[in-house]
Amino acid sequence: MSDHPVRPQTPQAMLHRLPDKPDVPSEGNTKPSKYIVLIEGSTAVAGKVQIAKSVSSALSCPLFQGDSLHETCAKAAGLGAASRSTAADNSGEAATTAGPNEARYRRMWLSKLTRTGHLFPDESRPAGEGFSGFGGGAAASSTSTSRRGSGSSVSSDVGISTSASSVASGGGFMSSSTAPATKYVNKPPPVFNLSENEKLRKANPALMAVTHPELEQWHKDSIRKAVGEYRIGVIFVPLYEDEDYEPPVLRPLDPRTMTSFAALGSLGAARRAVTGATLEEEIVLRVDVQAKVEDLIEEVVDGVRDIMSA
Repeated sequence: MSDHPVRPQTPQAMLHRLPDKPDVPSEGNTKPSKYIVLIEGSTAVAGKVQIAKSVSSALSCPLFQGDSLHETCAKAAGLGAASRSTAADNSGEAATTAGPNEARYRRMWLSKLTRTGHLFPDESRPAGEGFSGFGGGAAASSTSTSRRGSGSSVSSDVGISTSASSVASGGGFMSSSTAPATKYVNKPPPVFNLSENEKLRKANPALMAVTHPELEQWHKDSIRKAVGEYRIGVIFVPLYEDEDYEPPVLRPLDPRTMTSFAALGSLGAARRAVTGATLEEEIVLRVDVQAKVEDLIEEVVDGVRDIMSA
């Protein structure tokens, strides 16, 4: 028997669930505890996947390509609006503008992203954890896959009936033969030593990087509301030029404040300066989409780090 190789442990499926919502102060201005870097842009954007992979590697966080996830949730959220509009048109009444079902999009988006295991990694558990076998009890805990009529099930039933008969013959008192053979009466609580990778993951403010196509405003609001209840902020990084975006007005420099040309070196740092981001505001990182891919990656990584450390 020793010549046979040891059978490897069967990989178990993982169950991912939502954690309890933390207490968020009602006065506002709450700083997120973790951040999701959401890179949005159409599939036609050159280097979108490369940018996402490089940003994920630089921030030491997992990457999830969620373009199809968003499209599925958006289509499901728009079904109700389409049916209500059609019913109003067929009835001859004035058709009111029925918006998309934002609650459905928010619920589906959060559920699908939770099942990836990246959104709440501390809540992931093996599917068989806490399962003591069919029938329960100490006898059933020896096998977790026994079925009715199998050899292990029959032997367990025989052991249970034998112990029951010994109790009955002892006049209602449990004999010493039926005492549980446990090594420790009061077991100390298990001590879990986190690995270095787990410690770094918990200390890393970047939770994950996600790719999405170009989003509408109600998509962004729904995503922010979905994860904001768990103190998770979203940093939107659009890889396209927003036509509605108005750049800040540049004022001419005052010559009296310019003592030397060395002061020009601080202009780049001033452009990076950001205030502390909160859960109540939308965090958007504007980048130069016309730059090279390497320069764009560096700009995104530096901008995200500035936001998280502000």
